[in-house]
Amino acid sequence: MPVSIVHKTSGDNKGSCTKYGFYLNKENQEYIKQNQHERQQFFFNQDNDKISTIKAIDMIDTNAKGKGLRKNVDRYFTLTINLSEKELKHIAKLVSGKEIRDVKDLNQEEYKKYNQAIRSYSRKCMMNYAKNFNKNITYKDISWFAKVEHQRRYKGYEDEVIKGKEKSGAIKPGLQTHVHITVSRMHKYQRINLSPRTNARKSDKLTLNGIKRSGGFDRSNWKQLNEDSFDKMFGYSRSLEEKFETHRILKNGCIEEQIAMKSLIEKENQRDNINQISY
Repeated sequence: MPVSIVHKTSGDNKGSCTKYGFYLNKENQEYIKQNQHERQQFFFNQDNDKISTIKAIDMIDTNAKGKGLRKNVDRYFTLTINLSEKELKHIAKLVSGKEIRDVKDLNQEEYKKYNQAIRSYSRKCMMNYAKNFNKNITYKDISWFAKVEHQRRYKGYEDEVIKGKEKSGAIKPGLQTHVHITVSRMHKYQRINLSPRTNARKSDKLTLNGIKRSGGFDRSNWKQLNEDSFDKMFGYSRSLEEKFETHRILKNGCIEEQIAMKSLIEKENQRDNINQISY
């Protein structure tokens, strides 16, 4: 399932997003060192595929000015869209017509199409993000930028590093494409405070123009919307085991629900195995 994460904030979120914006150029710097300039990824948003770092930062910083935010309040939030390797392989096959194990296996034209597909999906996720506040807010009302990355590195706490199979900092194999998104807290045109950290399941109030009103951001619902959008956009046939609702039940459901879900998964896997043997 596409895992859509709203990250915890820190002191950095209460000021300019300059530090984070320049940090997201780390992968491009590697491409430049390797003389692979054509593989660089630019910042993008709903309307533009190619935004400079300075422009992207300015969009977020400027949007928070003059809208009554207190100094101790987060001015922007960071999100990530993380796709499974199976989902990424599905997209890669759509654009290339072949099985792909790494973005390096894509020629330049296929690589462009692959990245365009990821950007298009990211834009849909941000349309879902705006819609998920349930306040008649659309993608035109939010200010954000994003960057596609294709590499992940092993960290010291991961099992592969602890067991000595990999070194900390080594690039992980396979398709690792993911998207970093930076979004302003404030509505583009009004003094409307939009925080995805205020979960609608815990609070039914949203601050609009300084007034408490019903609303909020249900992070689970955003994940479900993004999963549904992926399946529709890419014609993806999702197994029961891959569904967000399945993971939710296995993690938070009562014992009876968990047992019933595990039984359904087992039956689906058995059916798939029979079909593969028949094929």
